Parts: sequence; structure tokens; C-alpha cells
Amino acid sequence: MRINEVLVVEGKYDAAKLSGIVDGLIITTGGFSIYRDEEKRELIKNLGKKRGIIILTDSDAAGFRIRNYIKNFAKGAVIKHAYIPAVQGKESRKSAPSKEGTLGVEGLPNEIILEALRRAGATEETPRAGRLLNYTDLFELGISGTPGSAERRRELLATIGLPLRLSKKALLETLNATYSYEEMVAICRKKPVLFWDFHGTLTLPEHTWSDVAMRSILKRRPNSTLTWEELHQKLRHNCLPWWVYPGENTKPLTEKGAWWHYVEQNFAAVYKELGFNSEEAREMAKEFRPVLTAPETHHLREDAAEVLATLQKRGYRQVLVSNNFPELSKIVEALGLMPYFSDLVVSGLVGYDKPKKEIFDYAMAVAGHPQQAIMIGDNAQDDVAGAKAAGLGAIGIDRAADAPDADFGANTLSELLNVLR
Repeated sequence: MRINEVLVVEGKYDAAKLSGIVDGLIITTGGFSIYRDEEKRELIKNLGKKRGIIILTDSDAAGFRIRNYIKNFAKGAVIKHAYIPAVQGKESRKSAPSKEGTLGVEGLPNEIILEALRRAGATEETPRAGRLLNYTDLFELGISGTPGSAERRRELLATIGLPLRLSKKALLETLNATYSYEEMVAICRKKPVLFWDFHGTLTLPEHTWSDVAMRSILKRRPNSTLTWEELHQKLRHNCLPWWVYPGENTKPLTEKGAWWHYVEQNFAAVYKELGFNSEEAREMAKEFRPVLTAPETHHLREDAAEVLATLQKRGYRQVLVSNNFPELSKIVEALGLMPYFSDLVVSGLVGYDKPKKEIFDYAMAVAGHPQQAIMIGDNAQDDVAGAKAAGLGAIGIDRAADAPDADFGANTLSELLNVLR
């Protein structure tokens, strides 16, 4: 039975039992030592977000305690629970039964364990083509035992979304659970780093700021004759840093609370121009932050996660480069995209907005100054022209697919998979 999910069991004897009947990645908690093993917790959490977890512990109190602990620290991962029956008895290697007198995973018949995995909804895979990796391969690929291998290994792990502090044994086991030797050779070839825009590229191109402003106005003036287009044009050049000072230095806005204070002042000024008094204008301006920083306000393109996951598996390192508010990382995490990015570069935290060269220089430094980087975005000026002026490649998406400066264009994210093959 070849299983896609990561199997988490308590001890080495459980793992030995499972390895004889299941083909897949098996991680042991070492009993309660998982409480002290931060590296293992990070590994389980990261792999769980990518592949899902099946927890298979003993049916005693200790097993349920460990199960609940994993469930709590691995939030965000898809967790499935495989339960074994409480069968009285003791394992042959033990001189006495357990405290509760029941058999653990290692002592149960194969058929019972397989049935528990099926009931849990284990996803069975077809055998993967290609051979397994070995320690010699890690050496020849330059990620173990060679000069500079530690740095190359960290870069690889950041690229494919795994913890940076894996032991050599854990690294080999984890890679073999996901990649064949041939796939890993392809991944280790040098590739450009991909810089991704967020709003309008990974998410749908919605006019959220203008929509929130219109709702605030109509809530107070239901009979207002102001049209959405008139409001949008009025806001367009007044309120957000990348609207007011496109590409300029906004370093002062990186101070704590300064970014939202600046934005709220600008929106309040527009509301006052529309005839609202100062108190109303300030109150209305404060309605943006709770709406914009709520994950449900942002709607992913239907192929966004799949495309990011596919490119990551091919070995592309991906960095988010966005003109956005300081809390964007919380949105990215809530939408399930964080595992695909090695870094996030957000204008509200950096102090420069696209198309300013400095934000691209900052992103290049964060990515380790790669030989080549490609910006992917839906804005012809900020993403495409800005990236080209900074010496990067550029792929225009959707409305920027025909941008004259773009190296390539794609109408959908899925088309990128062929462009970047």
C-alpha cells in the first residue's frame, strides 16, 4: 500500500511494523520526546501542509495525548486520524503488558492496521517512476559532504519548502518520499528565482479599496448619487502609497503604525471632500483595516495553489514581492500559500513600492543574489516595466499579458507551467 500522506507513529518498533506493509514516509515522535524536538515538529508541520498527515498512535492514554499534541502544533496541515482497536495483550518483545494492558501498533495484525489506514482516508499512490536517492547521490548533487554543500542544501530546502535544519538521514528519507533521483537532478539544476505579485496575480483582480469606500458611503448616505467609477477615480491618485508616490521612498511608513495612519488620513481627507464631517470621515477611514486584513476578503485564482506547488516541485525558488499593507503575511498564510514561498517582500514593511528599483534590489538580496530572476505580475507598469528596468525578466499575466516590455505573456497562471518548462 503506497500512501501519499506522511505517517506519524510513536516509536521505532511501530515504524518497523509499518515499513513492512506500507510504502511511504514514516516519522516517529519518539514518544513524548516530540515535545522537545522542534526540528521534528517543523518537519511534520511543513510536510503536513504539502501532503497531509495520518496520525497512527496506540489506543492508550499516552497515544491519545501525543495525537492531540500533534493536532495542535500542526494546525494548517490536513490531518487524518487512523485509530486501532483496544486489543488486550502484550508484544512478544516485552516482558510485561502495557499499563492499560492493550497491544500497540507494533503488536497488531497487518490487516487491522491497513484497515485503520483505509478508514482514515489514506490516499493511495501509483508507484513513482525512477530510482531512489542514496547518500552518494546527495554528495554528487553537491548538497552533502562537499565544499559549500551546507549553503546549497539550505537553498534547496528553502526552495522546496522544507525545514532548513534536517539531519542527513532525515533529508534523504524526506526527499525519497517526494522525489525520484531523476526528479532531484532536474530540481538541482540552476533556475531563475520567481518573484510573484499578489493582488490580481495570485488573487482575483478585485477593486477592494474602492468597494469598501463605496459601502461606507452608502451605509451613511443610502441615496447618494455618487457612482462607483467616480469614486474610484477620486481615490485612485490620493490614498495608497503606490497611488500617491508610485515608486518613491516610503521608508517613514515602516515605523510601527505609520502605514495605516497615513492611509487612513488620506481616505479621511477624501471623505471630507465628499461632504462628511471630520468625525464621520475618521470613522469611515478606520473601516478599511479590519476588512482588508481579513483573509476572506481575498479570493485566490482557482489554479494559484496548484501552479505554485508544481513550480516548487520542479525546483523553482519563489518569493512574493507585493505592494501591500504590512500584515500581508497573515493573509498569505491563511490562504495556504506560505509553504510555497521562501520569502515575502512587502512594500509596507520594506519602504519601497514597485516599480521602484530598490524593492527589486531588496528582493534580489533576500533571494541570495541569483544569476537570474523573473517577475510575474498583472500590472504592466509596476510588475513588468519595473522589473525590466531593474534588470530582471518579466512575465505578464492577464491584463499585462500583452505588455510591450514582457518577455512572455500568459492569460492564466496554468499557462506558466508551459512557459517555464
